Amino acid sequence: MVKSLLIENSSSPGTVVLADGSEVLALGEILKHGMLSATIHDFVLEFGPPAEIVVGLGPGSYAGTRVAVATAIGLKIGLGCPAFGCPSVLAYGAATYYVVGDARRGSVFLASIEENGLVCVPQLRSIEEFRLLLPELRQRPVYAVGPIPGVADLPIVRPRAEYLLLRRDSFQSSLEPLYLKEPHITQPNPQKSHP
Repeated sequence: MVKSLLIENSSSPGTVVLADGSEVLALGEILKHGMLSATIHDFVLEFGPPAEIVVGLGPGSYAGTRVAVATAIGLKIGLGCPAFGCPSVLAYGAATYYVVGDARRGSVFLASIEENGLVCVPQLRSIEEFRLLLPELRQRPVYAVGPIPGVADLPIVRPRAEYLLLRRDSFQSSLEPLYLKEPHITQPNPQKSHP
């Protein structure tokens, strides 16, 4: 059996799990990013260091995902163990479902999961396009990672670290977060002079 540390922080609350094979030894919820390292520290003191680290790569919160990935990279270096990434949309207990999340600026991300596997990488859709697709999508569960503008009746179900254990076939060596679009950056006004 392999002792695994699993981190899923693409939504709030995030979760962190220490597991031995498929047995969960410890589970913690992360409400603030600073709690992640403290929770991992407590797990390691009680159960010893993990043999591998698995981190959810998003999509989701830019800050939460980056904190989780940076923590996984630091632990990989510090402990000398392998680290793997896994799309956060796979961190659910069901085998076949859709995941939708607010991607801001009038868009959502939509992922399709069939028999525990990602059909294709999460796609950006306009909110209007998503609303038109929704009747067809409802043939299977549709989980929202948070409120979706204009769609009030979807269950909010957030990804959880313990479900990453079920997706070992989807682990990858890359720890690059799944960013679906470039961050919105306001450029300085060239008309203004700066002293």
